[in-house]
Amino acid sequence: MTQDSKESVLRRWSRRKQEVAQEASVAEQEVPLDSEASLGTAAPIETETESRPALTDADMPPIESLHEDSDYSGFMSEGVSDELRNLALRKLFKAPAFNIRDGLDEYDEDYTYFEKLGDIVTCDMKHHIEMKEQREREALALEAEQEARNELEEIEAIDEEIDDELEAIEDSGDEEVFEDQPEMIADADRNPANKQELKHE
Repeated sequence: MTQDSKESVLRRWSRRKQEVAQEASVAEQEVPLDSEASLGTAAPIETETESRPALTDADMPPIESLHEDSDYSGFMSEGVSDELRNLALRKLFKAPAFNIRDGLDEYDEDYTYFEKLGDIVTCDMKHHIEMKEQREREALALEAEQEARNELEEIEAIDEEIDDELEAIEDSGDEEVFEDQPEMIADADRNPANKQELKHE
């Protein structure tokens, strides 16, 4: 943009500003004096509320007589006490029109009653069943392991007793008794269940 165009814009803006100011001054001069005087001396308009005296508690109807269609606007007067106003508003808001539920409140439903599932098995129920079966399998495995450990301890105890008896026979020098036992000892070694019989013999 050239310097001439800038100046022309400024001149145009200055000219429009002067024209607006001239139009405003002409409009002020054309206003009649009677209208100015009437505007300046106009009496204030009194509203109905300003002319009417303020209502008090004595002017209000009994709270028991109020219903949904009653006029509660009088209780909003400045002369009415806060206690009486609150009682009236409480009576108003207890009306059915102000107590419509939309059914979206979480506490509207009765959570003390649950429908029966019938044959439905939920994932939580399946999990509890699987955990119970697993505990039962672990208990059976522990029981079987304990039984096997007890049997092994009994067999080891019998082996120790037989070894002690054999050592006692060897120490006593009773070769005849010792010579009668080899087959039974060998059979007991092959079948641990026969060791108990050998012990009693």
